[in-house]
Amino acid sequence: MRGADDWCAKFEEAVVQESIFDMIESLQTQATTHAGTANAAAKRMAIKEIERHFSLDAEGRFRVGLALCRSGNHTAEEVGAYVLSSCYAEHQEEVANVLHKLADHTNWEVREWVADACGRILAAHFDRFYPTMQMWTADPSDKVRRAVALAAMYAGHCRIADHAPKILDLIEALLPDRAVYVRENLGPFALGSGLIRDYPIQVLDRLDHWIEIDDEQVRWNLAMIFSAANGAKYAVAAKHVLALLEADSRPYVQKAVTKAIKNLRKRCKEYFIAQKEADF
Repeated sequence: MRGADDWCAKFEEAVVQESIFDMIESLQTQATTHAGTANAAAKRMAIKEIERHFSLDAEGRFRVGLALCRSGNHTAEEVGAYVLSSCYAEHQEEVANVLHKLADHTNWEVREWVADACGRILAAHFDRFYPTMQMWTADPSDKVRRAVALAAMYAGHCRIADHAPKILDLIEALLPDRAVYVRENLGPFALGSGLIRDYPIQVLDRLDHWIEIDDEQVRWNLAMIFSAANGAKYAVAAKHVLALLEADSRPYVQKAVTKAIKNLRKRCKEYFIAQKEADF
């Protein structure tokens, strides 16, 4: 416990002194062997302390967040990205540009924190940040495009009904994306684990439109929604969509359907009961 108190005290002093070097040095004492960066609890504490100290000094908060993002240290980049998300209102273009660069980072953990930061901005400044997210859906980098899928999911956690159509429009733009990094985070994760839980009615309505798109990547994503635990809960409501997916003979689609059906046998036996009843 004493060790935790020691590093926290040193970090707090570094924030007061606005010493980026000392902030990083303190955080690195909490680095894990798993990713080489400080553990999530330490990073959250660091973000909270920076935002607390600079609560009445938006420019100071922006200055520190920017310096952390430019430090080259992965832990600092993660903390800095999240700090910058609270500076978006005053520095829209600068924050968007920095996060865009970090969204394409070589380190997977940095990319996770950046996507979370983008989701935070999208939730808080939806109308202003949305056009940026739209542009990113066509970015040459699959890492940046994938950040949009996650940001949309994180913003969806707020469950603001008026945001649902545009959030799903972002997802729709990515549905045909064949990049592995995008698709693995889209159908089974952003949709199947997140958005269908937060916006079930809106997602189910949109499925009726998406199933009409005769693109095998789109249909792969639709099938993979039901390979997720949350997605399985809505299989009965979407049985007409699943029926069309099962009838699609393309091998690529069928691989996804097989995964979905396997998950449904474990998590949603009601689907098969409903299917039998429909056959009579």
